[in-house]
Amino acid sequence: MPLALHRISRELRSALLGADQARAELLVSEYAAAVREFWETLPESDRATSPVPRQAAELLTWARDMTLVRRAMAAEQLAVVQKASRYNVARFAPTRPPGVQFRG
Repeated sequence: MPLALHRISRELRSALLGADQARAELLVSEYAAAVREFWETLPESDRATSPVPRQAAELLTWARDMTLVRRAMAAEQLAVVQKASRYNVARFAPTRPPGVQFRG
């Protein structure tokens, strides 16, 4: 794998593991451009044996799976926060002060 692709793939993995989605999106675009540039400069005779398409597919599949896992984790955390906030609202909701009732 060319050095530039290796560097970008390492940074992409780091961004995804660190939950830096904005950085990961930029790196995916950068990675795709680097793969395209490398592929266009590669002689036809070397393309059939190049490991780059397989490596790119593996990286992007991993990135997709990691993104889905992160989204699921975020959804679960949001559900916990929403549930906790409902309990807090019920717990701290104002109650009616005891009043005097008159019967006439």
